[in-house]
Amino acid sequence: MLNFKPASPLLLLLILSACGTKEGGFPSLERRSYETEAPISAPIESAAAPSLLSGEFAAKADALRARHMAAHAAYIGALAAVQAIASKAAGSSPGSEAWVNAHLMLSRLDKTRADSVAAVRDFDGLIFEAGARDAGLAVLLTEAQRPLIEDVAQQSAEIARLSKMIGE
Repeated sequence: MLNFKPASPLLLLLILSACGTKEGGFPSLERRSYETEAPISAPIESAAAPSLLSGEFAAKADALRARHMAAHAAYIGALAAVQAIASKAAGSSPGSEAWVNAHLMLSRLDKTRADSVAAVRDFDGLIFEAGARDAGLAVLLTEAQRPLIEDVAQQSAEIARLSKMIGE
């Protein structure tokens, strides 16, 4: 069993001496220069961002958008059939033919959107590459990527909804 004894006065003095500064005094309690209540100023903007992407980045961004649009069109084309199969399989017992078929169709639907997900990932790489050169380009590419991210998020939400409807 542990037996705690009161701390010796010498130990207490040693601990309290650690609170002092090298000059022998205690640290000031005044506000530091960065703690003042002065309003925070807006960050200094870098050079104006170009309004259009350069040729190299524009071509890559257009190719990624086209890749996403093709995958998204395939996803939309297959979605209605998968929704119908999932609604028929809703409430079926796991392992039944309807349940297995619905999960199979759902995984195929997920596969049709793989190029959309890959396009978002490749956009991330392009943004990183552009950011190393110019922050303005990275901002423009991020804006160009936003619709792809929104589509992929909607796809993910719908696949999750269908999966829940079928039962996992």
